[in-house]
Amino acid sequence: MATSSQIIPTGIVPVYPLHSAPLPQPSFVDARGNVWELAGHNKAGEQVLACPSPVDPEDAGEGESYPWTLREVERAFGPLTPRADVEERRLAQVDTEFLDYYGPRQSSWQRWQVENYLAAIAAVHAEFAPVQRQVAA
Repeated sequence: MATSSQIIPTGIVPVYPLHSAPLPQPSFVDARGNVWELAGHNKAGEQVLACPSPVDPEDAGEGESYPWTLREVERAFGPLTPRADVEERRLAQVDTEFLDYYGPRQSSWQRWQVENYLAAIAAVHAEFAPVQRQVAA
C-alpha cells in the first residue's frame, strides 16, 4: 500500500460507481386502472408512455404502440396517479380494515389474526410488484 507521500497528485479524482443497477422507473395508473410505464421520449423531448397490459384486452393492439405523451394519456384516460401512491393508499385501506376487525391494539391480536393481516399486506405488495419480463436470447 502506498503512503500519501508516495501518491503523485494528478488533479483527477477517481469516481467509482457503487453499482450499475438501473433505477426503478415510475409508473402511473389511469382512471380505468390501466398501468402506464415510461417508454422513452419523442422527438420533442416529451416523455412517452406505454400501457403494456391494458385492463380491457381489446385495447391491446399488435405491433408498435402509439407514442402516447403524458398529456395525451391524461386527456384521453383521465388523471394519472403515480403507482406508488395507489399502492400506499391500498395498504392504508388494508390496515384500516384489519384494525376495524381485530381492534386497534395489534399486540393483543391472536397469531391467526396477525397471519391474516400479513397475508393481506403481502398480497397488496405482490399486486404492485414490478413485472418480470422475459428477455429473448
